[in-house]
Amino acid sequence: MTGRRPLLLAGLVALMALLACAPPPAVDQSLLPAQDREVPLTAAAPDARPPAGGYLALRPPGAFDLLPDDERAAAMVRRSTWEPRQQNTAANQAVAPADFRPAGYPGMLNESAIFGRITGNFTGTTDEIIQWGAAKWGLPDDLVRAQAVVESGWFQNHKEPDGKPIDQQGYGDFGDCGGSPDASGYGPDGPSSFGLLQAKWCTLNDPDQSGFGGWPWTENSTAYAVDTYGAIMRACLEGWDVWLGPEYKPGDVWGCAGRWFAGGWYNPPANDYIHRVQQALRDKPWLRW
Repeated sequence: MTGRRPLLLAGLVALMALLACAPPPAVDQSLLPAQDREVPLTAAAPDARPPAGGYLALRPPGAFDLLPDDERAAAMVRRSTWEPRQQNTAANQAVAPADFRPAGYPGMLNESAIFGRITGNFTGTTDEIIQWGAAKWGLPDDLVRAQAVVESGWFQNHKEPDGKPIDQQGYGDFGDCGGSPDASGYGPDGPSSFGLLQAKWCTLNDPDQSGFGGWPWTENSTAYAVDTYGAIMRACLEGWDVWLGPEYKPGDVWGCAGRWFAGGWYNPPANDYIHRVQQALRDKPWLRW
């Protein structure tokens, strides 16, 4: 047995090298609407859930200058009183100060244009906020719904009665980043990711600048949390996250979804996440809530 060990190790090294160079795994491209498909802008029923296919399609790379501003994105929202997460009510009505802007992080091209556009300037139900963020950043709204299912179950900042953050319900990655920002009071074992889409403060923060990657508003404001996620997704889609390496390419919405979670381009954690999001898109649990 010991005589075969070097051969086994050599085989494993060769296999790992092949996997590292392998193309991205097959993903179901039919789960999202075609780029030329959007539901005509009509009012929804007063208490309606979104339709099974969502309202909005992906805007392709190069669309950044054509994206709607806060006000125009708000006009694209189908208003409805439907709210499956009453626990989000306070955060859904919270808006960050007009001058609050994160500095961004090194390695992104055009970071000032991206981060300077994050405002969180919208209030509404959880789904209305999802629609607003999707419209503002040119994303399919059903993709945002599905990622929010996987990230938080659509909870923005759900806590125990004693104020303890609940894992996977608006809080995550406990103990990462050296813990939570000091001002949060959660300590070194507290969450480092916040909100509906789990914005991780240390990965969104320029270490040479003050601030905590959008916190506390990524925790306290649903719209700010969704706006932050949308900004990173759009930058990735435009081809501006060049730090991702030579395999990275613009326009790959599934690669960008995996990058949001894993900080890498089709690495194993990203691939697992992509498949979980795709399963949520198939299941659409929000239509049963």
